[in-house]
Amino acid sequence: MIRRPPRSTLSSSSAASDVYKRQVQYSSGEVRDAIIGYVQGDTGMNQSDDLVRINVSHSNLKAKFIELRFDKHMLIEDVYVKCCHNCGGGSADTVGLNLLDPHGNFVAPLGDMNQKLGVYAPGNGFGSHVLDSDPNSLSAGGWLEDVSLVKKFELTDEEYDKREGTVRKWMQSKKAKDPTWTLEKEMMRRRDPTWEPPVPKPENYQQDEAGIVEMGGRCEVNPGGRRGEVKFVGKVEGLQPGWWVGVHLDDPASGSSVKDGIVKGVKYFDVPDKFGTFVRPANVVCGNFPNELDELDELGEI
Repeated sequence: MIRRPPRSTLSSSSAASDVYKRQVQYSSGEVRDAIIGYVQGDTGMNQSDDLVRINVSHSNLKAKFIELRFDKHMLIEDVYVKCCHNCGGGSADTVGLNLLDPHGNFVAPLGDMNQKLGVYAPGNGFGSHVLDSDPNSLSAGGWLEDVSLVKKFELTDEEYDKREGTVRKWMQSKKAKDPTWTLEKEMMRRRDPTWEPPVPKPENYQQDEAGIVEMGGRCEVNPGGRRGEVKFVGKVEGLQPGWWVGVHLDDPASGSSVKDGIVKGVKYFDVPDKFGTFVRPANVVCGNFPNELDELDELGEI
């Protein structure tokens, strides 16, 4: 026969267990917060007193290797190994190391392989410059940085045309089926198989609206209520068919792709760069729209 302990004993054991768990959780939280606080610190760069952060440069490289960590108890021989491994290759037979202060001034050569780094008293921000005298070094002649030295795989147009399954062959097959095919149409139809390109605007599109736009008059361009002066009314080769209005804006244009009055090498009106825009006549309202910047200037607010 198994005897169960009194209920009061069970409840007291459970309560003690809960208290213990809370203490363990609290202690774990304290330890965790202490570790995070130490690692992050005020600068996020806390370290032990035995470590030092040194910037390493290489005589064959333009790049610099910022704040590599070294133990002050490391032998200079191990410093050589770490610098050569991380910063351009080389060996102790062909490489020399110079210790520099944070301003790049020479401090001392690191030449005694059996000496410890700490003897030279380096501090955070000091530099170690690698002098590589090996003409056959991996980093010699810019081979680790100058990609122009790497021989590329090249094909002539004739060789490329002979290949099957290329992008060029695919585009040619698409245009053979549809002379108006473009990559934009292809992407739109892949998103929506029922997509059809918009119907082109007729050549007289918004001709009536353009007829009431006053050349040289002040205007407001919508959307946005941007103000300016009408500089051009007519058709623009290179933009969509129909009529356009060129406006010299008071403020630099932000949303227009044509900001200097020039389209495909043809200047339609004179305007400083970034102050011009082309809009449809229906979006232009002519009238008494003074330059708000002049008004603010008179009030001394700009």
